[in-house]
Amino acid sequence: MTLLVLFLLIAVALALFFVPGLGVLAIVPLIAALAYGGWVLLAYFGKVTPERAVRRTHKPELLGPGGPDDPDRGR
Repeated sequence: MTLLVLFLLIAVALALFFVPGLGVLAIVPLIAALAYGGWVLLAYFGKVTPERAVRRTHKPELLGPGGPDDPDRGR
């Protein structure tokens, strides 16, 4: 799926590049392709798995008993 998205973005960039007057617009999909590729590489080589990210989350600090964010407020 990743290769398909990158291929489509590069194909759009090449199509825009070869249309007279639209060469400047080819920069937009190329930047999107580079950003997407960088995001995929960061996700692939990152050391944080989804399970580890969930375990690292902190419990929320509530405003107090009966406050607007208290889950037991209606009881």
